[in-house]
Amino acid sequence: MAAATVISACGTDEETGGDEANGDTEEERPTYTVATDTNYVPFEFLNTETGEMEGFDIDLINAIADRVGFDINLETVEFDGIVSGMGTGRYDIGIAGMTITEERAENFDFSDPYYDAGLILAVRADEEEIQSIEDVDDRPVATRAATTSYDYLEENTDAQIQTFPDIVNAYQDLTAGRVDAVIYDLPNVLYYIDTEALGDMKTVGDTLTGEQYGIAFPKDSELVEQVNEALAEMMEDGEYGDIYEEWFGERPANEE
Repeated sequence: MAAATVISACGTDEETGGDEANGDTEEERPTYTVATDTNYVPFEFLNTETGEMEGFDIDLINAIADRVGFDINLETVEFDGIVSGMGTGRYDIGIAGMTITEERAENFDFSDPYYDAGLILAVRADEEEIQSIEDVDDRPVATRAATTSYDYLEENTDAQIQTFPDIVNAYQDLTAGRVDAVIYDLPNVLYYIDTEALGDMKTVGDTLTGEQYGIAFPKDSELVEQVNEALAEMMEDGEYGDIYEEWFGERPANEE
C-alpha cells in the first residue's frame, strides 16, 4: 500500500551550477519521511486522475515544509500503521487527521492542534429507530480500526463493533444494510454524505467528544518547535485560512 513521492523545491543543477563553480553552494535542504493516510477525504486521498496525493493535510504539510525549509518523502500507510510507526520512530512526521490523545502522546510527540474535530453517528437515510448513540446497544456498528471512534464505541456502548481498515468500506456496509450505523470523525462523514452517499445516509444525535488533530513526531524531535512556529505564522498571516477554505468551503471559525 505504501507509495513514496519526493517533493522538492530545490533548484536544478543547471540553475545552481554557477554558484557551485564559484564554490558558493547553498546548504542542502534536509528531506524527512512523512507518513500519511491512504484515504481520508478531504484531508488526504489519492487523485486517481493525476496519481498524486491531495487534501487539506497534504497542502498544510507542504506549506509548513516550505516555511521551515525541508523537503518531503511522502509515504501512504494504513492509519494504524502510522500510529505504530510513529511510536517506533519509523517516520519523521505523521499527518493523517490524527486525534491528539493522552495514550498516543505517551508514545510520540504532537504539534500544537491544527484542526478541531469530533465524532458523529451516521445511519441510513430511512432509519427511524436510531436517533443517538444511546440507541446502538446490541446493534452492529462499524468504524475504522485503531481510531478514537473505536475507543469511544468500546468504552461507551454495548454495540456489536465491526472494524475496517478503510472507513469507506464501513460506509458501504451501512448503505448496503450489513450494519446499522457508522461512527467516525465529523468532517469525513459529512464529506462522504455530500459527495458519495447522495441521500442514502444521514447523521443523528450530537457531535461526540471534543477532539483536535495534531501532527505527529517521534519523541523529542527537534522538528516540533519549528513546525509549531510555522503553524502559528500561517494562522496569523492567513495562509492556514486559505488552505482551510480551499478544502472546507469557508474560513476557520476562529479566524479573526
